[in-house]
Amino acid sequence: MRLVGPNCLGVVSTDPACPYDLTFLATPVKPGNIGVVTQSGGVGIALAESLGDLGLGMSNLVSTGDKYDVSGNDLLMWWAADRRTELAVLYLESFGNPRKFGRLARRLARTRPVLAVRSGSGDTAQRAAASHTAAAATPAITRDALFEQAGVIAVDTVAELVDVIAGLSWQLLPGGPRVAVVSNAGGAGVLAADACEREGLVMAELSQDTRDRLAKLLPAEAAVRNPVDTTAAVPPEVFADTLRAVLDDDGVDAAIAATVPTAVGDPGTSLAAVLPPEYKTVFAVRPGQRARVAPLAPGPGVTACYDDPAGAAAVLARLVRYEQWLNRPEADEHLEPLEDPDAVRAFAREREGWLSPSDAVELLRLADIPLVETHYVEAGDSMDAAAADLGSPVVLKADAEGLLHKTAGGGVLLNVRGADRIVEAFRVLRSRFGSALRGVTVQPMAEPGRELLVGVRSDPVFGPLVVFGLGGVDTDLIADHAARLAPLTGADADLLLDGLRSSKALWTSGLDRASVRDLLLKVSRLAELVPELAELDLNPVRVRPAGCVALDVRARLEPVAAEDPFLRRLRD
Repeated sequence: MRLVGPNCLGVVSTDPACPYDLTFLATPVKPGNIGVVTQSGGVGIALAESLGDLGLGMSNLVSTGDKYDVSGNDLLMWWAADRRTELAVLYLESFGNPRKFGRLARRLARTRPVLAVRSGSGDTAQRAAASHTAAAATPAITRDALFEQAGVIAVDTVAELVDVIAGLSWQLLPGGPRVAVVSNAGGAGVLAADACEREGLVMAELSQDTRDRLAKLLPAEAAVRNPVDTTAAVPPEVFADTLRAVLDDDGVDAAIAATVPTAVGDPGTSLAAVLPPEYKTVFAVRPGQRARVAPLAPGPGVTACYDDPAGAAAVLARLVRYEQWLNRPEADEHLEPLEDPDAVRAFAREREGWLSPSDAVELLRLADIPLVETHYVEAGDSMDAAAADLGSPVVLKADAEGLLHKTAGGGVLLNVRGADRIVEAFRVLRSRFGSALRGVTVQPMAEPGRELLVGVRSDPVFGPLVVFGLGGVDTDLIADHAARLAPLTGADADLLLDGLRSSKALWTSGLDRASVRDLLLKVSRLAELVPELAELDLNPVRVRPAGCVALDVRARLEPVAAEDPFLRRLRD
């Protein structure tokens, strides 16, 4: 016998073959096709009322509360076989088995939309970071990576959740990101266009044929480029013809129709007859309407009508990203297998804590991760012999207790030339750090290039997270990072490369993208191969037009208990 709760709202099923309501909801749930699992009874009540106001209903609602037994993962499995549930909604405050969640949510999202409300996004509980990677890997980033990789449509509030449910319930997914805006009020059209661009949508370029067609329909003062401004003087039937002309353009995937009533007429009343809903995605906007979102017409409605262009654009952007996830091809990894993976595992099992520089270098060598040629000299040893064998110029990096940011802390000496200068630089670092100096790393000066960050942060619940971003001394200041949970597929690696604010500029500057992609996959493989890898920080990684190489490495190992991440357990 299964247990729901305790500390929960209860369970509802609207299946006509076996209906039951074991909750203390104030009003009955309307039957429908939306399945809901919520850890919060209050969220369940708010969602049931909001959906009822829109005329939408639930197939089932399960409030898991403290979820001693039944969890969100159970509902993901249930919905996969439940034909009445066409849209799955989750509000989860914690993950008991996130890796299993990712597998189940990904499978379900391939057949129907899965929505989730983000919760616990604050980083106040984040422990002090001991590396740049750890600073970038907040709990919210880890959770968002899980949602993105599983195809889950994530929102921040219950109101946004209802907005997206309305859009999915009354329209099909858009065929792409190219959006046209049609309005009888110029200001509303401009606001809608701004909102689309903020959300990462593409303002469609209307063809010349479409613009000619619009010019024949509209007054001379109308704007026939996107966003299209019909002017306030057009009657509803002309506005409807304008929208039809825009939707007939092959370069338009979706449209937002923003209308306001005037003395001439109300174009919003004509939208319901413009097209069947399976043609192209259309959202309506009526600034000033009382409800945040409502059906455009009585009954089930042909589309969702929002009170603000920003709301419509936000929903449309989420639907576009989900459609792109559904159609994303799985790219190949193309990695050569490791020569001796057992040697990597054995090396990690024999060590614990922050690795010494020489051990960190050896770990990368065993994992086939490119690192610049590196020599390590203990603080108490002589640099004379090593300096005689090193070429010029070189960089010296201090390995000192408490020194995390080497450059800012005065622990890096660049462009040192000649054996005498190398020995003198070694003495400078010994004098600067005194007894705290454990040793000095010596490397040849690397060729110029762009500096990136690649790292791993392992979470005891979520597993290893691969972090990628701009690196160097200002990496924390710039904070341009992306993250994905390991193991990475080739497609995941591509999304990391394209997930930075600076990605477009980065990869159009002639840098070797393929080598960085391989590095991400190799780091992911290491994280999966060595569960003891708690932290890995490659910063900077110098990337050039031909190849990339790590210039510095920090790694921390922690012993872990062997366990099956997919094994089901009752709460203790």
